[in-house]
Amino acid sequence: MTSADASILTFALCLVVLAGLFLLGLRQVRRATAASDDDAGSSFLAGMALLFGVLAAPIGILFAHLALRQIAQTGASGARLATVGFFIAYGLTVLQLALLLGIALD
Repeated sequence: MTSADASILTFALCLVVLAGLFLLGLRQVRRATAASDDDAGSSFLAGMALLFGVLAAPIGILFAHLALRQIAQTGASGARLATVGFFIAYGLTVLQLALLLGIALD
């Protein structure tokens, strides 16, 4: 197996893992949106999900999942903020993986 083959295999494995987590997150988004109450206190984790979604996307994924779970359980506001952080974090993570694959194949 060449290093290019190993790089492609690693990229594909990362995408499979991210796809599973993304599907789980979509269910969390629906539950959090349904449970969110604008009159309740705002979720700190939702803000962290957006911040880290832009600055350090893989960490943003973690914060987005935690925020969505917290919002679904407590009914706190911030579902939209956590959802935006969720999509930005996943998009940037896939982009970063694609860039790393491109670098590895050069």
